[in-house]
Amino acid sequence: MPQVEIRGNADLIKALRAFTPDLEKQMRLEIKAALMPVVTKARGFVPSQSPMSGWEARPFSEARFPVFNYNTITLGIVLENKVSKRDANGFSSMARILNKSPAGAIYETARRPQNWVGPKASGTSKGVSRSVNPGAGQQFINNLGIVTQSAKGQGRFIYRAWAQSQGVAEGAARKAIDSAVKEFYARNKMQAFSKAA
Repeated sequence: MPQVEIRGNADLIKALRAFTPDLEKQMRLEIKAALMPVVTKARGFVPSQSPMSGWEARPFSEARFPVFNYNTITLGIVLENKVSKRDANGFSSMARILNKSPAGAIYETARRPQNWVGPKASGTSKGVSRSVNPGAGQQFINNLGIVTQSAKGQGRFIYRAWAQSQGVAEGAARKAIDSAVKEFYARNKMQAFSKAA
């Protein structure tokens, strides 16, 4: 699922929650204020109608490919303002903007068509196009529009909004984290924190 992350230290969040919950709450509010404009802008890039008629829901459709639905896609672009689980490299994020809907994720990042094998492909063939039209995949990509490159990746909604932010959102989020850390250490100097037994 496409996402833009602000990476930080999970231990920082634990310490803030344990000893200065007011700082943790304030930091979360500041991070949200910094990143929600990107979410709003990304949602604004979602077209109100499907770029092709065959991608919308149809009565009695049994297709497994996610269908285009404006509300599902826009509401699927969300800010998660909490520490994530560690990834394979041991990193976690303090906040991230995600494109949670399958159709939205496809629209966000699709850049090259699947290999065409036609409708007679076996049911075990994955990652291939079974369309009767050998050019359907390329037409699909072309209809989605231009992919925008950002510091965090490439995409049409989140990454485009992130690129247009020109570092303002990330800078404000990082400033919120840095301010919380400085205040945490300043308070600790005045009165050393210790865990209750």
